[in-house]
Amino acid sequence: MSTFHIIHLIVGIWLAIVNFTPIMAPTTLAANNIILGIIVALYNAYFLFARKNVDAEQS
Repeated sequence: MSTFHIIHLIVGIWLAIVNFTPIMAPTTLAANNIILGIIVALYNAYFLFARKNVDAEQS
């Protein structure tokens, strides 16, 4: 499992748990989701365009 998968796993678990716990105020949950969404989008864009490294195999 690469760092790419570990980061996605951690972010996914965080996004799933944070909505059901009183960790953050309800008004900051939307900002949290937007910020993490931007981070994931930039990280994916880096892997796809800068490194040209995709885990899918060509058949």
